Amino acid sequence: MNELIERKNVKARKQYTCDYCGEIIKKGEVHDWQKNIYDGSFYEWRCHLSCARVASAIWEYVDPDEGMSDQDFMDGCQEVCQRFICPDCPHWVKEYEGCDNDESYCIDRMDEFFQKYELYCAGRQGYAHIYKCREKTPKEESEYEPGTGFEDY
Repeated sequence: MNELIERKNVKARKQYTCDYCGEIIKKGEVHDWQKNIYDGSFYEWRCHLSCARVASAIWEYVDPDEGMSDQDFMDGCQEVCQRFICPDCPHWVKEYEGCDNDESYCIDRMDEFFQKYELYCAGRQGYAHIYKCREKTPKEESEYEPGTGFEDY
């Protein structure tokens, strides 16, 4: 079981790699930092603020049992983006069911999208959950901000 020990927004003292998208976190860039413990071992997790917000928004959709891996995140992003954000995206290649654009482009679009909308479970069909999007209510606009709280994370 993954356990969060500490979380905060920090300024990068050197270049890092985002543990979600694999892109560079530049020196001086504010990013989400976590100290976690898994199976008795400590580890750090660093990610862009936008990746942390997107991960929070798609967490239930991806439904990770013991935390969201980088592969869970990228698969979830690709699926959510193609299904809800840009189903007619010119960058979507049906032959290999993937995006031929820079992946950070899609994450940035998703981050913008989730400022106004949220995913919600509209029911079940057999074992599958059926997700839909809806506009956030004014109460929910106090958007989760990485490093400021993690009760929903």
